[in-house]
Amino acid sequence: LPAPEGNLHSGADYVAPRTAPERALVVVWQSVLGVPTVGMLDNFFELGGDSIKAIQIVSRAFQAGYKLDMKDLFRYPIVATLAPHMHEVSRMVDQGEVSGETALLPIQHEFFAQEQVDVHHFNQAVMLHREQGFDESALRQALGKLTKHHDALRMVFSKTEQGYKAWNRGIQEGELYQLDVLDFRDITDEAMLSVAMEAKATEIQSSIQLQEGPLLKAGLFHCVDGDHLLMVIHHLVVDGVSWRILFEDLTTAYEQAIHEEVLQLPDKTDSFRSWARQLSSYANSTDMDSEHAYWEQWNAAALADQVRLPEDQAQAEPFTLADTDSVAFQLTEEETERLLKQAHRAYNTEVNDLLLTALGMMLYTWTGHERSLIHLEGHGRE
Repeated sequence: LPAPEGNLHSGADYVAPRTAPERALVVVWQSVLGVPTVGMLDNFFELGGDSIKAIQIVSRAFQAGYKLDMKDLFRYPIVATLAPHMHEVSRMVDQGEVSGETALLPIQHEFFAQEQVDVHHFNQAVMLHREQGFDESALRQALGKLTKHHDALRMVFSKTEQGYKAWNRGIQEGELYQLDVLDFRDITDEAMLSVAMEAKATEIQSSIQLQEGPLLKAGLFHCVDGDHLLMVIHHLVVDGVSWRILFEDLTTAYEQAIHEEVLQLPDKTDSFRSWARQLSSYANSTDMDSEHAYWEQWNAAALADQVRLPEDQAQAEPFTLADTDSVAFQLTEEETERLLKQAHRAYNTEVNDLLLTALGMMLYTWTGHERSLIHLEGHGRE
């Protein structure tokens, strides 16, 4: 049979890219969205696009030499209409090492204002598994390259009389990262192995010190089923979006090290320190006056209208993270496909819009109130 003309994922007729920006955009979409074919009439959201994938699209377009704004991607989600809004990168960011004092972001100010029980150990951690194992030398090279390239991973935070201050250490100012290597291949009992790995993981997690650094620590566990790589980074310098970029760069650097190539990552974008400076300047500008009044109005209305959820029993003590619980369930492959790629066509929604709608319907059924105040996790990226 001849090859199908349309896109099997979106149903759009296939139209091949013609210009250099169109070809670059198609390659980026294929890579980020994980689809084999993208044509000029395909829609970003119908192919499973969301806010986090949009950030990756913008990042990889930049690597390909093109400047693309997030707002344009959301306004023109079809390749043919988006490509004209791409422009060749004209401003190159200084690729040198970033070091010195750095202003705190609002989300970091908020973190320290909460006066956590132990500010040192508010970490995010990921455990990676590789059945064929990791090459330790290549892994150390890759981790070193990662912490040199992503300057913010070298930050430390110290408490002063005026509050916490941030310092971006230079490459020669102390350890870039720590990697503990343990051999558990003699432990064949799964329960015993789990206990041993959890104990070491807890030790690594609790060893992070904000003032001393480094804020990236790792553990390489050699096990019967292959190697497990634990990566722990303090939440002050990483979030759910930046993990995705770090994984891509770690993979790239590791593969280069394995093949004894020069370690080369995509060009740096604006530094964390530059972002903090610009954000502070914008927050204190007159442009924010009308924004502030607008959100104060809505915030006041929401607070006045909020409803307390039913409680099983009154709690005298304040809640901690240890008091929370999670309920996990799994969608079928068909349900996942419909949620991520088909349901958006009716109203150009994102998956978050649909999940929030479901949450709102549930809260109405539970409490009888049509309006609920919901605080969305935004990783401080609002």
